[in-house]
Amino acid sequence: MTHIETISPGKATGETAEVYKKATRMSDSALIPKIVQLFSLRPATMQMMLRKFELAMWAGNVPRQSREMVAAAVSRFNNCHY
Repeated sequence: MTHIETISPGKATGETAEVYKKATRMSDSALIPKIVQLFSLRPATMQMMLRKFELAMWAGNVPRQSREMVAAAVSRFNNCHY
């Protein structure tokens, strides 16, 4: 099985810790999903990924439930567990 090195939220420092803090504020949860932690070695990339997620899920006037439904359908179509 492939292993990707990450920095856990409890061990993060500097820019990575700051991006994790922003992610917890954005989601209103202390949980940092593994898909976000995959970017922990490159915090600038993690920041960009979170910003795109934020724009896709919270910006605009389409109801969030509709966006979640589309995201779930696309994930299922692509056989993606996320």
